[in-house]
Amino acid sequence: MGTSKKLRSDKGTTLLEVMIAVAVAAIALVSLITLVISDLDIEEYARKMTSATLVAEAKLKEIERTGYPEVSQVEGLVDESDPSGFYQRIVVTEALIADVRQVDIEVLWDKRRRSVSIVGYFAKR
Repeated sequence: MGTSKKLRSDKGTTLLEVMIAVAVAAIALVSLITLVISDLDIEEYARKMTSATLVAEAKLKEIERTGYPEVSQVEGLVDESDPSGFYQRIVVTEALIADVRQVDIEVLWDKRRRSVSIVGYFAKR
């Protein structure tokens, strides 16, 4: 009975209790930091995907304004002044339907590891 009274203290917490509380708090903090970092990565990906989609749609509308596209393939930076920005690949091919062209636009980023693609069809007028 005397030993258990020595381990227990009514005056405050023991060193073991403090160490356990610090360990639990550290685990919770590491989990929270990991969650925040993951959330920031997802937000960055979503922002880039949205921007790439807008670039692809703008290119498709630009082709639409110029009229019936010629069969071709174009690759390069979207903005030549920003080499770390988006890269584009535009491929115009004959569709299976007569007098219709298929336009495949792919916008890449993150060292060309991620991309957004859209397809448009243009009929000869």
